[in-house]
Amino acid sequence: MYTYTSVYRVLVNRKEGRILVTGKEEDLELLAKGWELLLESLDWEEAFEYALEIAGDDIVEWYYDEAVKKRYLTSLVAS
Repeated sequence: MYTYTSVYRVLVNRKEGRILVTGKEEDLELLAKGWELLLESLDWEEAFEYALEIAGDDIVEWYYDEAVKKRYLTSLVAS
């Protein structure tokens, strides 16, 4: 059985009013550019919902491919 695990992170740039939900390790480079790490989760949906909860007027960004991959893998496990 194929197991896919990734850590999803919620990063925020308060100066720019942006929130990023990401599972990409290379996005951790944003921490050196003034972004803050607010959450780490093994569940994409948990990270995404957290980002929406804290957003207020901030822009929430995410990678479409990660959202699709999460739904696809969830459907594989369910079948």
